[in-house]
Amino acid sequence: MPLHNWIQCNEGNTEYVRKGNTKDEGKDDIKWIEIYDQYVQKYGLSDVYKRLLEVMKKKALYELEYVITKEKFKITEIELQEAKLKTMLSNNGKGITIEQSLIHLSKWLGYRLNPMKITVVEYFNTLKEYGKENKQK
Repeated sequence: MPLHNWIQCNEGNTEYVRKGNTKDEGKDDIKWIEIYDQYVQKYGLSDVYKRLLEVMKKKALYELEYVITKEKFKITEIELQEAKLKTMLSNNGKGITIEQSLIHLSKWLGYRLNPMKITVVEYFNTLKEYGKENKQK
């Protein structure tokens, strides 16, 4: 799958899972879930995503506690977790998009990476190697 299609699917445009002009619209979401499951199996969840899930879990627990206890203080805790979530989602956790990371990877490699031509596997493997290289420095 081209990286461009991966980006589009992550933004909710799951019709980009289709090859060519196929009219298999009803199965786009299912195909995207299968592809994303393969990604998680191969690369695991990123630290940013793990932190996001942890904040979502805390928020849900505070909501449950509020329903059970009706303590007004829990509303404040819920709002704090909502603010954290909003911040994390607004800047993708780190403030860098895939497109921005392509710029850095292109500089590192010495040639431009085209999201229409590079595959998702190539992108994530290159990103992994880039991370290893930077840790050594």
